[in-house]
Amino acid sequence: MALIEEIKVPLLAVNDTTLTVTELTFASGAEVKKGDVIMVFETSKTTYDVETVAEGFIQYCCEPGRDYEVNEIVARIFTAAEEARAAIPVTPPTQNTAAAHATSSSTTADHITTAPTTAFLPNPAPATWQGETIFSDEALRLLEVSGLDRSAFNGRDFVSTADIVQLLQSAASSSSVTPAYAARSAAPSKTAKPFLTADPSKVIVAKLTSAKKREIEYLGDIQSTGLTSTIHSHVDTEGIFIHINHGLKYLRDSLLPVIIYEASRLLADYPLLNAYYTGDEIATYKEVNPGFAIDIDKGLKVLKIAGADGRSLQEIESSILKLSGDYLDDTIRLEDLTDITFTITDLSSEAVAFFKPLINKMNSAILGISGIDEKLQRCTLSLTFDHRVTEGKTAALFLRDLRQRLESYRAEDSRPRQDIACFKCQKTLAEDLGDTGFVRCVTPAGKEGYICQSCIKGF
Repeated sequence: MALIEEIKVPLLAVNDTTLTVTELTFASGAEVKKGDVIMVFETSKTTYDVETVAEGFIQYCCEPGRDYEVNEIVARIFTAAEEARAAIPVTPPTQNTAAAHATSSSTTADHITTAPTTAFLPNPAPATWQGETIFSDEALRLLEVSGLDRSAFNGRDFVSTADIVQLLQSAASSSSVTPAYAARSAAPSKTAKPFLTADPSKVIVAKLTSAKKREIEYLGDIQSTGLTSTIHSHVDTEGIFIHINHGLKYLRDSLLPVIIYEASRLLADYPLLNAYYTGDEIATYKEVNPGFAIDIDKGLKVLKIAGADGRSLQEIESSILKLSGDYLDDTIRLEDLTDITFTITDLSSEAVAFFKPLINKMNSAILGISGIDEKLQRCTLSLTFDHRVTEGKTAALFLRDLRQRLESYRAEDSRPRQDIACFKCQKTLAEDLGDTGFVRCVTPAGKEGYICQSCIKGF
């Protein structure tokens, strides 16, 4: 009888340093086969099925509805059912559960030692790892509190709070500091969040989903600094679709495809809008992978169009349609939701005048598209940017260049000549032999129209 396999929380995307267990498909002690889906994780963007690579009996070390950090052990596979049904070890708490224990009224040594033991900590990554070491948000806070240097974890692919607690406990065991004190000191300190009370007799209370919690976390990550601004610019849309629609097959009268097309090419000249703030550095993406936000009763998702700066308008339209279809069919792949370098949110179908879009985590800017004002024949573009990465002048120049590119699609004669007629005498522009042109006006009925020079002069 022996342990065959340990299942740990995978690192699926840089943003997702914790995942939520949404479903356990077997009971602890049940027999599983190779390839069986044993649990389902929820990320900030999608769900992920965990398959076992070994046959045996499963022991779960997790609970549905709880969040677990990357590299935490959430299940084990044993050769015997008796071992799988044995007492299940408590997994290290995430989301500052340890901090809650440390700051509670009970601070005895016995209470503190409920911190994760080294027996269940993730195995260290090979020292040959040469990539960037990724720290969870809680781990970064713990580093700051404990005074540890990041270099202590060189050679690791991912570092969680459990790893830092282990190092602190190891250091404490070789000094005069007790492990209990080290565990208490290791607990991340975070300012308590204010919560409003809810009276069930007056309101209906609904629990936030894990996806919504992550959306709040990611959108609040940059906005909470108070260092973002939004600049608005008007685009003259009169006659703009006469040429645009020639290049589109399905998304006619939509600005989204052409804005993705033009903005992606323009980002080469404005690399700081295709970047993000790391904490003490600016990271500029090597690729241009814009994402467009979509929310059709299935939750907000941002879908990536990889390498959009090298795609044609028709290819971008096809990608929008395919990704939207996958979103509706719940078949979105993880790679379609990650490594997004710039975000575009389109509210043109909602008839909004303008709005302030919110920057996503690991982005420095987001572009919002408002509805087209049919009376004024214009659309408002709104660019929110991170002051820690760039400045207002750069954002304004980007919007100016984008506006000029879009307005270049307008036809010189944006209305077919036969559509223009004097509202008073009904003479068409083509019938105007005087070659003096018509004047745009507001008719007595309050509608926009045209009037010929003869009717203006009264003869």
